[in-house]
Amino acid sequence: MKGLSSLERIILESLGKQVLVYEEIQSQTGLHENVCFNVLQALVIRGLVSTDGVRYRISESLSPLLMEEINGTEAKQAESLEMIEAVVEQKQNKVFRFQKIAMDARDEKIFLAMLSNLETFLNDAHKKAQGAVPMKDRKVVFWGMGEVKNLMSQIVMGN
Repeated sequence: MKGLSSLERIILESLGKQVLVYEEIQSQTGLHENVCFNVLQALVIRGLVSTDGVRYRISESLSPLLMEEINGTEAKQAESLEMIEAVVEQKQNKVFRFQKIAMDARDEKIFLAMLSNLETFLNDAHKKAQGAVPMKDRKVVFWGMGEVKNLMSQIVMGN
């Protein structure tokens, strides 16, 4: 098993430490019934979710190796790429900006300080609302920066 798909991850994140019935999971995730059911059954088969036939919970006996495979760097990178691709391809309510910017050292420091403030704001907003906002209504936010020459070199090298 290598990581999780975004569909699997949203179900696991919806469950968290809770015990939920199928209808609650489907409502929390916003997934279509057949997709939600199939993904949930796949998680049960893989041993990540346990059920008594009505209620579902994250399995309590997940090994540290399995947890690393699910939540490790590679898994998070794969999820990030999948979500970024979905945002880029989104047809409605799309908010996406991409720019190559000329920036001197002073402006770069200001920009990095602004990103730090943004991260603090986002963390605070999440803590405040996470109990009240279902998974399906949460937002995906991302940002990044790299030097063009380094990025081009990385593309050429394939890593």
